[in-house]
Amino acid sequence: MNFFQILGVCDPDFVAILRIVRWVVNIISFAIPIILIVVCILDIAKIVTAGNVDDKLKKEVTSKVVTRIVFAIIILLVPTIVGLIFRLIPVKDSDKNVTLNGATWGDCWKEAGEQ
Repeated sequence: MNFFQILGVCDPDFVAILRIVRWVVNIISFAIPIILIVVCILDIAKIVTAGNVDDKLKKEVTSKVVTRIVFAIIILLVPTIVGLIFRLIPVKDSDKNVTLNGATWGDCWKEAGEQ
């Protein structure tokens, strides 16, 4: 049993919602970069197999590939960024509006990932 479960800081319903959100974020953060990389490979393959291609088209495709790779890297970092943001948000008692024993949403996010 988790320390925060003993204290009752992370509401089980909230953790259940976070578990679903975490699952969706993980799927998106891995699927989209893979799709972007496959599309980049297809674009490069088109240029290579086309034979005689002008420099303007090569620059255009190179620009698209670099942009897609940057987006893929950013999307891969989404779970880390969400975790960092959640660690900054304290869990507060809704009745008293006080922080509960230094707990953060990051603790609930972590708990949702462990189950």
